[in-house]
Amino acid sequence: MLARMEATAFAAEEAAQLLNLSRFLVGAGDPIRQQILMLLSRERLNVHNLAERIHLSRPAVSHHLKLLLDAELLVQERAGRERVYRVDAARCRAFADELRAFIETCASGPACR
Repeated sequence: MLARMEATAFAAEEAAQLLNLSRFLVGAGDPIRQQILMLLSRERLNVHNLAERIHLSRPAVSHHLKLLLDAELLVQERAGRERVYRVDAARCRAFADELRAFIETCASGPACR
């Protein structure tokens, strides 16, 4: 019984990690969001600045920012009356490590040989 409970707990933890990794991949998987990440890796910008640089409407940029925030790739900060965004570099590095571990796990299974 204890072994089954431990296996269930492990499966739940693994499922949570996979869901987290999935959000990251969705967030980083779109070319527009990749462009936003590249811009925000260089400087903190608000929606208006981003919209001007990538030639999208502010509502479209806001939609992409929401997905990036949901994926925990960005940090939103207050600068006076406006919100500015920056890349969460520590989280991005953690996601890269998680993705690397996931690929190594999948590629090391007995069916992969």
